[in-house]
Amino acid sequence: MASPNDVPMSEGEAAIHKPFTVEENIRQLNDIDKSIVQLMNHTATALKAVSIPSSSSANGADGSKPEPDPASQKEALHTATDSFLDILHSVDVKMKRQIMALEEAGIVNLAPVPKQEPGSTGTKPSLKPNGMGNVGSLDVGWLNSRGSKVEREMEAELWTKAKEFLGKEGDAMQTG
Repeated sequence: MASPNDVPMSEGEAAIHKPFTVEENIRQLNDIDKSIVQLMNHTATALKAVSIPSSSSANGADGSKPEPDPASQKEALHTATDSFLDILHSVDVKMKRQIMALEEAGIVNLAPVPKQEPGSTGTKPSLKPNGMGNVGSLDVGWLNSRGSKVEREMEAELWTKAKEFLGKEGDAMQTG
């Protein structure tokens, strides 16, 4: 499925691959976000098409239940499913582009781990991130969890907000 932001390449044009700018990558991530919302909407539509309406919401003005039309339900399910799959394919392609951009930028390393030969003393540590939060043999998440800088900054920020709030409340009580 073609995106409105896709640029068609002419047949005579050489396939020049230039990396996306940061702004283009952010715009593409925003498009992915919007597409995921559409996926949820199509899922809701498909579920509504196959669901039996509840008795309280389906009662007509005369108190009788309107019978769901199987043909319209089938058509709604078919349309929602087709749209869902088209958008899902689009999200898949866009996410692959973003992952390749992360790999090109050196943020993640998705190269397969070389197999060890029998009798070798071990693998050579790499300083490239592996995409799983590890750099070399260090787990960056584990290292970050050992520091208290973020916690201290958050606590200081909360104390500042509390002082401002209490100052406002105190001023309001004095004037009131």
